[in-house]
Amino acid sequence: MLKNKFANNWVSVRKAFLDIDFDNDGLIKVEDLMKHFGHDSAMNIEDLKKIIKDRASNGVALSYADFSKWVGNTIHSVEGFYFRHDSVKNPAYEKSRILQKQKNQINRQALESK
Repeated sequence: MLKNKFANNWVSVRKAFLDIDFDNDGLIKVEDLMKHFGHDSAMNIEDLKKIIKDRASNGVALSYADFSKWVGNTIHSVEGFYFRHDSVKNPAYEKSRILQKQKNQINRQALESK
């Protein structure tokens, strides 16, 4: 039932995670789920605690990886979802790559001038 709510309310796992993580600590706890789905009388806090305990790698709260593993295929159908390794840029990597290119160019120029 909970997975269906995720599938009907979001088209992105990342957006779902950010919307539910009310305190923005990078973890989804029972309290976060209750704040989001608390108005639904079918949600039982004990059931949510059991879900978190079963799905969380630390047994206490869902990290993004745990959450994505749990509901990722529900939100993104596997048939239509293609992961691109460059879909999210890594600024530290990009900066390092640019610096390395500059160093290579300087070394090449130094070798050519000899």
